[in-house]
Amino acid sequence: MCVSEGDYTPYRTVFLEVCRRGIMVIIMKQLFDNVTTFLRTRTTYEWVLVGLLLGVYVSLSLWNLTKGAIWFDEAFSAYIIQFNAYDIARYTAADVHPPLYYWVLKVWSTIFGYTEVGLRSLSIVFGVVAAGFGYAWMRRQFGKQVAIISLAILVLSPLFIRYSQEARMYTMSAAIAMAATYVMTIALDSKRRRDWIIYGVLVAAGMLTHYFMALVWIAHWVWRVVVIRQKGATGKVLFKRFFDKDWLIAYGLAIGLFLPWLPFMVYQLVVIQSGGFWISPVGVDSVGSYFGTLVYFLQSNQVVGWQSAGLILMAIVVGVSAVVTYRRLRVAERRSYWLLLCLAAVPPLVLYAASLPPLQSSFVERYLLPAAVASALFVGLVLVVGLRRSSIWAKLTVAAIVLAMLMSGLSTMYFYGNYNKNSQTDIQTRNVVMMVRERSEPGTPIITNTPWVFYEAAFYNSEDYPIYFLDKSTKYEFGSLLMLQEDDRFKIKDLDKFLLEHPTVWYIGHASAELEAPRDSLETIDRVEAVSPVDGKSLYKGIKLQTASAE
Repeated sequence: MCVSEGDYTPYRTVFLEVCRRGIMVIIMKQLFDNVTTFLRTRTTYEWVLVGLLLGVYVSLSLWNLTKGAIWFDEAFSAYIIQFNAYDIARYTAADVHPPLYYWVLKVWSTIFGYTEVGLRSLSIVFGVVAAGFGYAWMRRQFGKQVAIISLAILVLSPLFIRYSQEARMYTMSAAIAMAATYVMTIALDSKRRRDWIIYGVLVAAGMLTHYFMALVWIAHWVWRVVVIRQKGATGKVLFKRFFDKDWLIAYGLAIGLFLPWLPFMVYQLVVIQSGGFWISPVGVDSVGSYFGTLVYFLQSNQVVGWQSAGLILMAIVVGVSAVVTYRRLRVAERRSYWLLLCLAAVPPLVLYAASLPPLQSSFVERYLLPAAVASALFVGLVLVVGLRRSSIWAKLTVAAIVLAMLMSGLSTMYFYGNYNKNSQTDIQTRNVVMMVRERSEPGTPIITNTPWVFYEAAFYNSEDYPIYFLDKSTKYEFGSLLMLQEDDRFKIKDLDKFLLEHPTVWYIGHASAELEAPRDSLETIDRVEAVSPVDGKSLYKGIKLQTASAE
């Protein structure tokens, strides 16, 4: 959908007004004050442990960071940040995501570079922020021991590491979710209006990062109902206590900040629900795959043998420990227990329900990364408190099993990398482009057979080996292609004319059979194909073509 500049005037006006009033300055100052207070109360020994664990996380995330090629979702991120902030908003409005992550990534890329490491490293930074706020919240609510063990489980979680290696908005969502939870807890205790304002801004920022952040805010709402009901409030009393002035101010501010983008979100959701989506329908296997991915980075049908036994055993241990833990906690700690449980359980449950017919399925593990973070923290809590009175051998046995399971998951995650489990495709665009370069003279053009392959290949575009796509064979029926429709830099509008200027070209693409030349008159003089180390398939291919006049 092409949106006129006038449609964005309200959004820009609100944004400028917010900046003018200095709200962001106030927010950053308050966050700095909160973090400073937290830092002053920590011991050197504790900081050494936390630093080591975060160092482990960063090391695991950097390991094999560039193993996988830039795939379509990342390629879309990389392509859209070539435009200015206004066009970024306009193009993503035609797609399926809000703009905040792309704005941040654009700024980040100007400092750290337009490379695989440069773009993907932003997710590692947000992962550190998510882990840091997760630790700070656990430390504040349950103490140092629980916080450290929970952090250790989180930094070894395969799903968390996997999406810390991708140039997408998932760890940014997790960071905002944990920061908002931390600030909300402080606001409830301090009763300070400015804390609620910060919370409201974080809610809006979350929605402008990924729409499924709404699942986190729903979890906050569910928890708030649970806590108020535990105090004996029902009916009108519950309603009045729930919608108190501070809560209304926070969410009123969040709605106000997000409101200019709301029409685009509605449009995107309508398009998805009416036009269909690529995500498979949910089923019993969706639940098994969710937990299998959290622990082993495997789908439900892949969790077999000892891995399945370990998963069942730990489910029993965590379940029993969760009950024991709740009984051992003080009243205030129980409220925090419920909050953590809501963050871990409510998002997947709501997303599963929202994926049932007649609605289009949206149940994908990476959309639930904030819940995955909360799940890791929850497991740490119940294992520490639930096993507190157990023998040292029982504790060591459980710790060894958990560590072995997570190590198995990390090993699997490194093996698969960004292998697309939905389409069962290993992205090999980069390898094909590199093969083509090795077998060509500088100046040889590379033409892609689909716009989707072009997005992936365009990241590896260079002056010596320029990459193009064919305009006439591209159906601009999806919003994600609006950038290509309006951008003529890499578009071949007249192939015959192009071949007169470039009689020798490479034609690359994704094809299950032989790759067919775009013109029957072109002669194939060379071939390359990239074989996946994961499944042995050779779906990414290239053919070197030559016109008769070049012979």
